Amino acid sequence: MELVKEYSYLTILWDPSCRSVITSWHGGFEGRDLQNGLNEGLRELKRRQPHAQWIGDTVDIGVISERDKDWIDRDWFPRFLETGAQYMAVVQPQSVIARLAVVDIVSKFPGSGLTVYNCASVDEAIAWMRKQEF
Repeated sequence: MELVKEYSYLTILWDPSCRSVITSWHGGFEGRDLQNGLNEGLRELKRRQPHAQWIGDTVDIGVISERDKDWIDRDWFPRFLETGAQYMAVVQPQSVIARLAVVDIVSKFPGSGLTVYNCASVDEAIAWMRKQEF
């Protein structure tokens, strides 16, 4: 794996074995951090196209506000779809509150043409991504 960017709240990696940008969130952050991190991951995804995909490791993600969920839904996600990515794996959070927020966000993705896989670990996400044809 190749380190792309590292912040106190987020590590962005590129894994050529599954052609995926991996965003691993590390707890507390503010709205602007979430937006900057997702935008940075999106820039890397665009740079790696065609055929790059997304793995979101949210195991240790902090609380996601309603305002941030709305921003993801109306701003970030449409730009994500424009990249042509077909697959997204989401490693589910440990925190019940964070898990509810992530499930709420991801539940809006069906119907977009994106296949989303929810799993328990990055290893499981990578194994699943390797099986996809893109």
